[in-house]
Amino acid sequence: MTYLHYLILDSLERLGEERSVYSVFHIMKGKKSSQSIQDAHLFGLQALFLSLPKLKREYFDRCIAMLQDKGFITLNDDNRARLTHSGKEGLAFYFQKKPYPAHMDGLKHGDQSILLWKRLSLLVQVLSNARMNETSYFPVQRDRKVQDWLKVFIRKQGKTEVLSAKLFEELYTLLAQTTPGEDPGILVERLTGYRDYGATEGQSADRFGVDREEYRFRFLNLLHFIIARAKEDAGAYPIVYSIIEEKEHIQPLTASTKKTLELFQKGIPVEEIARIRELKVNTIEDHLIEIILTLHDFPVTSFIDEGVYEEVLGVLTELKTKRLKPIKERFPELSYFQIRAVIAKAGETP
Repeated sequence: MTYLHYLILDSLERLGEERSVYSVFHIMKGKKSSQSIQDAHLFGLQALFLSLPKLKREYFDRCIAMLQDKGFITLNDDNRARLTHSGKEGLAFYFQKKPYPAHMDGLKHGDQSILLWKRLSLLVQVLSNARMNETSYFPVQRDRKVQDWLKVFIRKQGKTEVLSAKLFEELYTLLAQTTPGEDPGILVERLTGYRDYGATEGQSADRFGVDREEYRFRFLNLLHFIIARAKEDAGAYPIVYSIIEEKEHIQPLTASTKKTLELFQKGIPVEEIARIRELKVNTIEDHLIEIILTLHDFPVTSFIDEGVYEEVLGVLTELKTKRLKPIKERFPELSYFQIRAVIAKAGETP
């Protein structure tokens, strides 16, 4: 079994039979839907969001089948998984030996990590060749937007020798802070310099003696670590922070949800928003749940009395579930949307 098998197993344990196994699939793919974003928040799976955008359904199904064959999980008719005793033991033992990608947060950094790598890898290549006065080489990134960004960025920064030294210092300082067990070389050896092309993902995985899936997650873990630290202290890492360019990546609401938020902020009722947007009320409610999860200062008391909210929180703690039906049985006067809103607010942070 591979690193991915155990990450899926860990994710299924977090779901606790409250969602089908395909909730994990959509989260790893980074599906920009209200349900996937909600599930990532509610079950502590933010780390894995958009971690494998090219993951195929067939391959995921084979991973699930492998976990069944090993006797690590059982599936019910709704494709909800329960970890067996062997599965729980195997999971605990595996991550005692292997590092879990503790710095990853795909909901916050998924898109940014992709952009950071494209910009950083091209910038390092350009600076390395400029230092040797080399102007003829194939750029490692062919994305025209990235290339155009680089030209503007270098003009703003001034002398390439100074920029190169500052970038090296920032990256060295950042990577020196990684947790024990994380090798910065996983990222560094992918960088391309003067007459020295960086290794591919497969080559790096082989060199570090890990499967490609483990390598990918450890590579992403380092990128997410760099982003998080640069955001925490932009003054200490001005070059890296300007590469990330946070202003281009506001809260990760889906496009449709943003439109709903704009109307809601104007004081328009849910039913009227649905009419204006020609969508079902349920869809608008999905958007509002996504907003509660994503914008932490969004008031859930817009939909439920504060006293009742506290009562439902107490029942959530008592029942230890995020399923709607048992909570509805305790609060028949509440709508399912109101219950979902409380669950969302309670689970908006890990």
